[in-house]
Amino acid sequence: MKNTHIVTGILLIPVCLWCLFWLIPANTVPPTSEHDLSPALVPSIAIGACLVTGLIMLVRAWRATKDEAAVLDEEFGDEATGIDGKVLLNAVFWTIAAVVSWLLITHVGFEPAMTVLLIATMLYVGVRKPLTIVLVSVLTPIVLSQAAWHFFSTQLPAIWR
Repeated sequence: MKNTHIVTGILLIPVCLWCLFWLIPANTVPPTSEHDLSPALVPSIAIGACLVTGLIMLVRAWRATKDEAAVLDEEFGDEATGIDGKVLLNAVFWTIAAVVSWLLITHVGFEPAMTVLLIATMLYVGVRKPLTIVLVSVLTPIVLSQAAWHFFSTQLPAIWR
């Protein structure tokens, strides 16, 4: 696991630097008025967090003593089996869910698409209380849509807009 952390940090750091210094600036526009936030702010903060995480992983694994390296291995340890059928099934499920969500968002809008995705997700993870399912799956997309509009002045896709 120590080597995994080192390799992950070595790969993550240049990707984050590329995003921060080329990808984000090249694909965002400057703010349109004196008090506007730059559209690059949120992606830059997210990539900055990834960069810090990569640096921490690299330095921590690189400087780890034998005992500390054993702690890094505790997550998997001797019981590590690699990818099994359940993990592959989860990956297939979430890939299908992402594609269906994307298609639904483009055709019916954000709120209905996310309501369907949240209902499916909650049933998949074992939530069975109808009130919880309805409240979370209906209110969450509405709150997110309103937050996107009020905080970022961004309308999410919808067929009624």
